[in-house]
Amino acid sequence: MISASSIAQVVEEFIAGGDIFLVDIAVSPFNDVEVVADKPAGLTVEDCAAISRAVEAAFDRDKEDYALTVGSPGLGEPLKVLPQYQKALGKEVEILLKSGAKLTATLTGATGDKLAVEYTKMEAVEGKKRKQPVVCTQELGYNDVKWVKQKLKIK
Repeated sequence: MISASSIAQVVEEFIAGGDIFLVDIAVSPFNDVEVVADKPAGLTVEDCAAISRAVEAAFDRDKEDYALTVGSPGLGEPLKVLPQYQKALGKEVEILLKSGAKLTATLTGATGDKLAVEYTKMEAVEGKKRKQPVVCTQELGYNDVKWVKQKLKIK
């Protein structure tokens, strides 16, 4: 059976020095291999084909008996790696915290250990009868977050 780590090594060597980054590799018990990659400008069909050719050149399809799919992350899929977070900077995201709370915010920062968001919430303001919108900023550790998804806007 082909291993995800051996495929990851081949893909990482192939994309090294370029703007493509690896998001995920999954290998099913039936040797169905799925490679998910992306890049800041968006992955093209040509990029997927090039990654596929690199994997096929490294592994003998007859010996390993695998099926290969190469693609980009789907819309609405959770962000998994730091370059995905950086690609989503300035965009609206949905966040599910491990506490169960859901938050819709604009992603304003992402580093190796935390992400920063900005959102508006209604709060009571002294001297006002009604609650007023207040802009809040918050930093969240990745260990506090269950998932982050880019919010889809349908017009």
